[in-house]
This record gives sequence, structure tokens and C-alpha cells, in this order.
Amino acid sequence: MDVQEHGSNTFSPGPSQQVQPGKKAVESGCVVIMDYVVRLMTGKVVDSSEKSGGPASFVCGSGSFPRPVEEGIVGLAPGDSKVITVHPFYAYGLYDPKKQMLVASERIAGPVETGKVIKVPDELGITRPAVIRDVWKGAIMVDFNHPLAGQVLKFEVSIREVRPAPIQKDGSSQVPQP
Repeated sequence: MDVQEHGSNTFSPGPSQQVQPGKKAVESGCVVIMDYVVRLMTGKVVDSSEKSGGPASFVCGSGSFPRPVEEGIVGLAPGDSKVITVHPFYAYGLYDPKKQMLVASERIAGPVETGKVIKVPDELGITRPAVIRDVWKGAIMVDFNHPLAGQVLKFEVSIREVRPAPIQKDGSSQVPQP
């Protein structure tokens, strides 16, 4: 299995990548079945196809994965692997300190502890998940940023299968399950 990491961890496929005869290369609009592992820059695994129940099956270019991943697998064939760096802009966004809010303790039901994810009304009154950042007597600092906001992610992908997407009567593509 080839493992490739191009240049400074960018997502553009290498010009020297050649597909073996009889193997279909990934292109936009085709069905891709792949395994993946998502790591933080520290190496900690935050997601994987194994954790998610098996290989991912999707139409390349449909937005199922961050754009750098979908662009980065173009040209790969079954058996190929690649590490693709995804910057926060393409994943969970930059960390925004303005998304932290001080909440009165009585507004939070149940036990509170730093790091716990809870549901709490935001400044507009919409109940959303938030992480408890700090606890004081009578007040709690909550953070509405996604836990992976601001993080650079490394997607380790391995292509299992590539095939044309079946076209439905209405002209849309259907993604078969692996």
C-alpha cells in the first residue's frame, strides 16, 4: 500500500501518481469507499471509519468530507493511502472566544464539572450543546465552540473501492452501501 504525504501536507494529488491498469482512479462524481482515521496534530485519534461503523461510502465532491479530503483523494485508486491535512477553515472553523458565555448556576440542571458537555440556552435563548470551561460559586463559564474548533486535522485515508455512481430516474446519484 502506498502512503503519500505531499509537500508540506497539502491536499493536491501528486503529478507522478499513476493508476495501475484495471484500477479506476477517484474522480469527482464517482462512488468512493474508503477507510479513514482523523487525528489531531498531537496524534490523538478523534474519529475513524472503524469508530463510525465501517468504511465510508460517498460520492466524491458531494461535500460528505471536508473539501481538502475530497480534492486530495482525486487520482487515488483502490489500495492507495494518503495523509491529508485539513485546516480549521475547512472543518470546524476557527476558535471564537466570543462564543463563551457566563451562565448563572441555577440555569444548569444536574451535576456540573469542567469539561462536561451540557445543553444550555445561548444568548438568543436557543438550547445548544456547550462545554463547561470553569465553575464558580453561582456562575459557570460555558463554551459554544465545537470541541474541534481551531484544530488542524490529519485525515489518513485508504481507498478500498472506486466505481461510477448509479444514476436514478430523476438524474441524481445514489450512494450504495459498502
